[in-house]
Amino acid sequence: MPTAECGLDSAAALARLGPTLWVEIGFDPNFAAGADGRPDRAPSPLPALVDTGAVESCIDSDLAATLKLPVVDRQNMSGAHGASEVNMHLAQIYVPDLDHAVAGAFAGVHLTAGGQPHYALIGRNFLLHYTMIYEGGTGKVSLRRAS
Repeated sequence: MPTAECGLDSAAALARLGPTLWVEIGFDPNFAAGADGRPDRAPSPLPALVDTGAVESCIDSDLAATLKLPVVDRQNMSGAHGASEVNMHLAQIYVPDLDHAVAGAFAGVHLTAGGQPHYALIGRNFLLHYTMIYEGGTGKVSLRRAS
């Protein structure tokens, strides 16, 4: 059963940055949601924050524009700074360490423009398939497929 280590090298780093997975983000029009395998996507892994406070997974709006991810809708989203309308982009987020992809429409949110080092938020809609072990004292965090 694949396990992803998404903690950091110290408790202080984990508290500052949060659990971080390396993901590949892109849009493969031939990849179906729920399909096995790896979608054709962006070539470089990017850091993504494992965010138990986020209901849905989201992607960085600047990255979505750079990758020319299709906009399929606009929706109101609510976050720490209140509500705003955002583009919904078709994409896949693939986690190589877990060999798992999630596909669909993702909200484009202002992560890097706001100073975040992450290019995606991995929300509870992804995490419902996993067991997460968070060891705050050591900085270690792991995800494995829920049994």
